[in-house]
Parts: sequence; C-alpha cells; structure tokens
Amino acid sequence: MTSFLLALALAPAADAATTAAAFVRSKEWVVRRGEKREEEFIGDVRYESAGSKLTADWALYQHASKQWKARGSILVVRRLEDGTVLEARGEKATFAEDGRGGVLEPAPGGRVRFKRSPPDGSDPDLGEGDRLTWTDTEQAVLSGAARVSGPRTDGWADTATWSRATGAITLGGGRPVLRKKEGEWSLAIKADDVAATETPRRIQAKGKVRGWLQFKDEEKLKRLAR
Repeated sequence: MTSFLLALALAPAADAATTAAAFVRSKEWVVRRGEKREEEFIGDVRYESAGSKLTADWALYQHASKQWKARGSILVVRRLEDGTVLEARGEKATFAEDGRGGVLEPAPGGRVRFKRSPPDGSDPDLGEGDRLTWTDTEQAVLSGAARVSGPRTDGWADTATWSRATGAITLGGGRPVLRKKEGEWSLAIKADDVAATETPRRIQAKGKVRGWLQFKDEEKLKRLAR
C-alpha cells in the first residue's frame, strides 16, 4: 500500500479507495494533494488490509508518514493463519500502514477491550486496559490496570502482554495476580512477574511468589508425593 490508487469515482452516497493491499470505504471521502498529501474518510469507515478489518466513524491517511489515524467507535478484527481471531475496541487509534506499530485508546473514562477467540471454537480470552499497543502481529500489550479473563485463567496487573508465538500471557508491574481455574489443579499466585503459556501449558512466577495450590484429587497428590 505504497499509495492509494483511486479505483472508483466519487459518488453521492459512498466513496471508496483501493490499493493492491487495502480497501477503504466511507460515506464521505476528501483527498488533499500537494506536499502533505492525505486522504480523509468520514462516516461509517470500513478498512480492510491483509487479514485485518477496522471500522470507525472517521479516519485519515497521511502519505508522507504512511500513518493512519482513526476515531469513533473503533473495532479492529484480525484473523491469524491458525484461525485465531483477535478483536479490539476503543475510541482513538494510530497505526502504520504496514501494520507494524499502533496504539488504541479508549474514550475518556472508558477502557480498551480485547478478545482472543481460539480456532477450536472454545470460549474466548478477554482483556481490558487503559491502552493497547502493538509493534507487529506477534505481540500486543494492554497497559494501565490491565485485566485478563478466560475459561482457563484470570489475571490482574499493570500490563498484560500477549505473544502469538507461544500463546503466552505475561503479567507485569504492580505485583500481578494470576488465578488458574481448570484442570486437575487450581491455584492463585501473586509475584513480581507471572506468565501463562499454552505450548507447553505452564505457569511461571518470579520474585517473592505467594499463593496457594489445590489438587482436585487429593489421593492422586498423595501417590505422587510418595
């Protein structure tokens, strides 16, 4: 998406722009030429590019910096190669046109919402925080009183970092708390840093770890302890 190729003429009801990598539609479309060339999309904005979709009330593309800005009821959806679907909701966003770097923020007094839906159709993992940032499609960070919850674990921390490579959620800052709810055993721990991974399934805590561990089958625990 090095530049926009205007594929459709301006229409009274809807305007659109396309490139080899992206498609954008909105109710109004304003093109400003010159040294600071930019394109403004107003009303019911819909952006699609390389597996990502964004809807918003308003968006602006700046050609010189190759940066997007968007605001108003933002919903970002991205489907990964393994079928995992990521969703984020907020009020204001800034991101690079190649997707490598961006920020999503809430409306004043609100929260950014994040959801990860596994490809097997099981219940999703949810998250919320004051700010969502990403540097590429491999990692996303919720910051500001971050909370994550799901069928397997719940967690609270200053930051929650999700890694695509391992499926890990790492909690850091403010003595994070993690609670494991499923499986043969459950636990709740508080530490300086806590990480829960899917491959392999493991929970790791570092720094002044405190908490409890409970096995559902106490007889099995006794056998393992012999």
